[in-house]
Parts: sequence; structure tokens; C-alpha cells
Amino acid sequence: MTPPPDDADDFGRLVHPGLLARARLTVWGLLERLRPRDANRGAWGERWAAHLLQASGCKILARNVRPTRRDEIDIIASRRGTILIVEVKTRQDEAHGRPLDAVNTNKRTHLRKAAAHWLAQNHLQNHPCRFDAIEVIGTPGRPPTLRWVQRLHMPTR
Repeated sequence: MTPPPDDADDFGRLVHPGLLARARLTVWGLLERLRPRDANRGAWGERWAAHLLQASGCKILARNVRPTRRDEIDIIASRRGTILIVEVKTRQDEAHGRPLDAVNTNKRTHLRKAAAHWLAQNHLQNHPCRFDAIEVIGTPGRPPTLRWVQRLHMPTR
């Protein structure tokens, strides 16, 4: 068995934003302080995740998509011809573990099924697709810590 690459973790490939993306996020952080505080931490985290994706060159195709009554996809984006299905997990801190710990096998199975439905509904079944996750750690009113994990390990069934 080969060892995982240096930039991989237990979930997938951890990616650090480049210099330009970090600069854009800093500007968004300053603008965030001017916004009224959002009572919904999840919406705040998804907004930051969308900012990270846009700052990294992704185009947001949809947010909070429900291709079936049961399942939801937080963000659907595209980058260089690949469709990104992104799960966003927001936590105030890591006192009880990483936010991504909540994306268990059951959640990943539902995410994969939701993605298959959305791709079929939009006639995009033949496009390359990738599953990513973004961890947002912090509280509204200040810039959070963001972790983008690419190529999540997904169940096959």
C-alpha cells in the first residue's frame, strides 16, 4: 500500500487557497464586518464557502439545491469543465472534532444520490464530477477558518 500524499487527509485532498484567493477572502472579510450579523450560522458558512470557491476560480452554478425531497446539495460549482458537488459544514470551534466528521458514510451516500439526480435533471451525466467539502470554523462577524477538502472518498453504493 502506498502512503497518502502530503496534502491528503482522512477525507480526501486538503487544498490551501493561493495568494490571490487569500487576498480576495481578506476583502470579503472586511465587507463581512459591515453586514448585519446573520442568526443562521449555516447560511453564514455557506456564504463563506461560496466566496472561497469564487476566489479560487470556480463558477457557482447553484446553491441549496434539492433534487429530491430528502436530499440537499449545499453548493454546485464548476471549474475547468468539472462539476463540483460541495458539502459545507460550519462549526463555532473544533471542541467536539472536525466539522467534516459529520459527513459520515450515510451522508456521503445521500450526497452521491442527490448529485446523480441533479446531473440527470440537467442533462449533465457525461460531465466529469467531483465531490468536495468545505469546513467553516468561526462565528459570524469575523473571518472564519476555511478548509477545502477535494475529492472526498465516496461510497460506491
